[in-house]
Amino acid sequence: MRLIAIIVAAVIVTAVVLISVIDSRPRPELTPITGIQYSQSKAVKGFSGSSHETSDATRIAALTAIVAKYAVDVSHFDQTLNDVCTGGLATDITLQFADSKTATLHVYDCGRTVPRGTFVSDTSALFARWRVQDDA
Repeated sequence: MRLIAIIVAAVIVTAVVLISVIDSRPRPELTPITGIQYSQSKAVKGFSGSSHETSDATRIAALTAIVAKYAVDVSHFDQTLNDVCTGGLATDITLQFADSKTATLHVYDCGRTVPRGTFVSDTSALFARWRVQDDA
């Protein structure tokens, strides 16, 4: 009976370790963002596609949180994360980093609803809120 308990415990520990290893995604280390330049465009009459810049710490923290949540390497943005459509919301983003490097992302959002969100939907919504505030 004792041997069975030891075997069961070993199996449970092994399963927990395997699940932890399989479920853990590598998180790219992000050099601190010091500035953001962005614009959005949409095939809608009267849509403002003006360019905006920010170095606001609160805004940078909000974007950094989304990047961390989805473990996206913004220095090598994976275009396959984008929605595939025409007429959606396009967000062009240039990030300035503390090491003086930059990264450019082109994010395309078709407005599809995903219960847990996606990097594309969350990023598009964040920049849409900023655009409304900055255009006011």
